[in-house]
Amino acid sequence: MRHSDATRRETCRLATCLLFLSLPLAVHADPGYGDPLTVTTGTVYTVSTVSQLQDRIDSVNAAGVPATILLEDGTYVLTYSMLNITCPGLILRSASGSREAVAVRGPDEGAGATADHIFLVGASYVTIADITFGYCRYHGIQVRGESPADVAGLWVHNCRIQNVNEQFIKGSSAPEDPVGATDGIIENCLFEFTGGWAYQYYTGGIDIHKGVNWIVRDNLFRNIRVPNEQEDMAEHAIHFWNRCPTQPQNVVVERNWIVNCDRGIGFGLGSYDGGHNGGSSVIRNNFVYNNGAGDHTDVGIGLEYAESVNVDNNTVYTPYWAPIEYRFAGSSNLVFRNNLSNAAIQNRDGAPSPVMSNNVQNAQAAWFADLPQGDLHILSNVTSVIDQGCSIPAFADDLDGDSRPQLGGWDAGADEYTPPPVPDTNPPGRPEDLNIGIP
Repeated sequence: MRHSDATRRETCRLATCLLFLSLPLAVHADPGYGDPLTVTTGTVYTVSTVSQLQDRIDSVNAAGVPATILLEDGTYVLTYSMLNITCPGLILRSASGSREAVAVRGPDEGAGATADHIFLVGASYVTIADITFGYCRYHGIQVRGESPADVAGLWVHNCRIQNVNEQFIKGSSAPEDPVGATDGIIENCLFEFTGGWAYQYYTGGIDIHKGVNWIVRDNLFRNIRVPNEQEDMAEHAIHFWNRCPTQPQNVVVERNWIVNCDRGIGFGLGSYDGGHNGGSSVIRNNFVYNNGAGDHTDVGIGLEYAESVNVDNNTVYTPYWAPIEYRFAGSSNLVFRNNLSNAAIQNRDGAPSPVMSNNVQNAQAAWFADLPQGDLHILSNVTSVIDQGCSIPAFADDLDGDSRPQLGGWDAGADEYTPPPVPDTNPPGRPEDLNIGIP
């Protein structure tokens, strides 16, 4: 049992399940953006100043029952180091639904930023939605997987996260804990450095230790990269590592755009204990692009000491010599199908051979809709990609939520080419349809 109060945990779990079910399943047309939430739970409070926000979080923490805090439009500049959330089942979102109109941030940025974190989440089934946040020294959100917090069910939806000195969303775990934070969903969010570059190398997008049952989907990551004059590379845009030794991790990373980040998606890192106990983990339907402007460009999708991971229908275009790689003898039971990359998928450091099927590993710049913008949608004449994939029963959509197949078979890569609609040559209202003037 991860929590001593079983009744409270079950109440929060059921409330959050209802929230998840209320969210439309359709994929938004714009990457990294989602429809605003309208859900509430418990007592609803509205705040319009940072002091009201801080005081209301303190009061709901003390009450310890699910509640909703709605933020009126405006900028909330923190006056102390973080917003510490210990109220289970709390919903915190903008009142208007416009994430551009509500910002929660520190007063400055970079390694000396005044705010440590924006949100320190030490309670389960917390929802943060429809706001902009960032400008802090450590993490935009730190979700505490370590005991006694043992957080489950964090839901981050339709947020814009900017200019965080270290990891934008961090899932922490102590070495002695058997499992980290669990059952999180991060979706429809934009992660970015607005100036085009990170402050330093110890930074990343999503960084989760020992995480179990997470879903990361429909997000946009851009410019998580180290300036050329500095040493070393940034961390991954999406990284699940530090092996959970007690249960399979079952992580789903799908339909994300990753543009001009030093490293894209990573499961595991560097050692067996740093690896990934996959279970049913999948990386699918993602775009990863890097224009090579940074000196520290590295892997697009990398598996290290990872086991039981399927890597399917991703498109990776990067100047790094191994756009997709799997490493070390501790890796096992890996599957790569229908991936589209501009160079070969690489076996490194003695990793055992995976299952490989229908990967296209010679992508050309001219094949894509708008390569400089990271738009890796396939053009209509790329016959070496269209219909060249194999059918995978576990899913039936692409990066945009379009169904597979569209033509004779599955395509390679994250985009399933959709032919333009055939124009109607006999639309309603023509004289021949109405029998007007026809003898």
